[in-house]
Amino acid sequence: MNRQTASPSADNLLLSQFQPPVLAVILGLAICGGVIGIVGGTPQHISATLPVALLVLAMAGLAGLLMGWRQTAGAWAVLVGLSLTTLLLRYWLGLEGSLVLLTIPATLGLLLLGHRSGLLITALCTLLLGWLWTAGLLPFQEGSLTLVVIWLVALVYWGTFRAVAERVGWSWSHYRAAQEALDEVRANRGQLHQTLDDLAHANGQLGLMNRRLAAAQMAAEEAHKTKAAFVANVSHEFRTPLNMIIGLSDLLIEAPHVYGSQLPAELLEDLEIVRRNTQHLLAMVNDVLDLSQIEANRLALHRERVGLAAVVERAAAVVRPLLAKKGVELRLHLPRHLPDVYCDSNRVRQVLVNLLSNGARHTETGYVAIEVDADEHAATLCVRDTGPGIPPEDAAHIFEPFYRGTFGARQNETSSGLGLSISKQFIEMHNGRMWLESRLGEGSAFYFTLPITATLPLATEGAERWLVERWPWHERLQPTNLPAQRLRPQVVICDPNPDLHEAFGRFNDQTDYVRVDSLAEAAGLVADFPPQLLIVNDASPRLLLKMLAEARQRWPDLPAIGCSLPPRLGHALAAGASGHLLKPIARAELAEVVAQIDPGTVLVVDDDRDTRRLFSRMLLAIDEKLRVISAADGQEGLALMRAEKPDLVLLDVKLPEMDGWQVLAAKALDDDLRPIPVFLLSAQDPSDEPLSSQILIAAAGERTPFYKLLRCAEVIPLILGQPNA
Repeated sequence: MNRQTASPSADNLLLSQFQPPVLAVILGLAICGGVIGIVGGTPQHISATLPVALLVLAMAGLAGLLMGWRQTAGAWAVLVGLSLTTLLLRYWLGLEGSLVLLTIPATLGLLLLGHRSGLLITALCTLLLGWLWTAGLLPFQEGSLTLVVIWLVALVYWGTFRAVAERVGWSWSHYRAAQEALDEVRANRGQLHQTLDDLAHANGQLGLMNRRLAAAQMAAEEAHKTKAAFVANVSHEFRTPLNMIIGLSDLLIEAPHVYGSQLPAELLEDLEIVRRNTQHLLAMVNDVLDLSQIEANRLALHRERVGLAAVVERAAAVVRPLLAKKGVELRLHLPRHLPDVYCDSNRVRQVLVNLLSNGARHTETGYVAIEVDADEHAATLCVRDTGPGIPPEDAAHIFEPFYRGTFGARQNETSSGLGLSISKQFIEMHNGRMWLESRLGEGSAFYFTLPITATLPLATEGAERWLVERWPWHERLQPTNLPAQRLRPQVVICDPNPDLHEAFGRFNDQTDYVRVDSLAEAAGLVADFPPQLLIVNDASPRLLLKMLAEARQRWPDLPAIGCSLPPRLGHALAAGASGHLLKPIARAELAEVVAQIDPGTVLVVDDDRDTRRLFSRMLLAIDEKLRVISAADGQEGLALMRAEKPDLVLLDVKLPEMDGWQVLAAKALDDDLRPIPVFLLSAQDPSDEPLSSQILIAAAGERTPFYKLLRCAEVIPLILGQPNA
């Protein structure tokens, strides 16, 4: 609403604040009538004044009646009555000078009806006085005096009224604005209270949702662990029969003389089909394991500087026979000078083999090509084929796990649909990316990139780290001509086991990692070339603390980190085993073990009769002179060890009643059995388990300032607070 139209005028506001009540004026008029009636006190005067008094009282009564109907009519009646009373006093009673009393109705008109009506009454009074003077009924002196008094009062009232009216109008407008602002503030205050209530309710809902999300996260982590355990158990259950099928198929195909006769060609072809499908099943099991390891963030890349051309050649060699059998050409487009790439060569080769196999499977004529291009930042590889192409509806989902697409379903493919998904995730783990370009009838092209340089950030230290007090200063008289080389930071790893040193070297080639077996050996390195960091690793927490304390005494200002990471095969080696074989075990792997030990008698301990038979045949196929004995459980195996003193023991980890670890523990207690080499057999690869430590200790200078502590308190929870996969 408009403030100007909503607020009353300044005149009306002023009248409402300062005008006298009409009823009081009427009462005053009646009193005047009574006073007029008794003026003089004598009968002659009363008889003269009584008509005037009665007229005044009548006018007062009429004004009272009109006021009950409308206040303005009552006010006009009072003003007319006062004017008539003044005329009667002058011309009926003959009171000279009484016309000056016309100032009263003029003034009351201004007060009761406003300045416009008051000025109208003043003008009427002026006309009345002019008419009386013209008619000779009013002397000039008396008329002019009355006229001057009336207009003087009007002008004084007008000047005063306008000034007051302006101030009142200004005050009223600001009052209305303040009132509206107050109303708006009150309304906003109510809305604010409602908003606060809504926020409090929403905060409660968010708190409840956070608690539910925390519970869901715990359930999801538990489900992750359950899934990992399930995958590990299923892989063991799959690999055991696969070991049997692949092993027997290899024996029947490659060493049929073990069975004493030559097998028919048709049977060999069927066995080849069995072996091929079993290897496909094994590949599916390995794909599922890789996918679970990637999802759990437990798959480590073994990165190193490798020649990209060599990786491409190795991948092409795997697929070349398949393409040659189909009459499809394999083309390699490799630049002459390819830079080394910091990557896991096995995983990159796996990606290339997968892409080449897919291209070979779908290409009947034409070619499959590998194109490589590189700049200073990344290498781009493309596997292109002249196959039928991939429909757009399949291309949109081609990298999703277990997705085979409508084209693959029509071709009755036996693939698991995991190869492309795993390949893409391998490339992304290298900080690269993979994409597809394809048109129906024109073939497909799978691209992926690999960074040329490592992208890990480098730790920096102050220049004082490179200063040693005992170094003497010798001024060089001639400038050196050696090429400028970037000084790389150095980290000393005190660990007798090489696993930790190899892991650091694979993941960061921008730092020099030097491994020593003891702190005494590290002393020479620290003295000659001060490192930025010392890492101490020991499987025993007690010895770890002792080594860190010794390191702090030797080098008080050298930052040190202590951890307790056992070697990957630490459990088996610590238990007394000589090695570990992962099922399914190829005959070549078993032949390497036999060549390493050169045994005369081999003991196979496995609860599965078929597995014992398989290993017996595989060992005899490797060396017919071997003597192979077997045991069905741990107790029987220990008894045969004591009785036969075998030169080699193949021991399954999962045994009834007494498992492989318990057999190793019992063997370690027997001085006669302790020297016998034992290789563990299991379906779980210990290299799949990432290196992990239950202890992490940081040792800094003798006086660590608070700001460094504060920085550690900010960074360490972000790193260690993340849940382990």
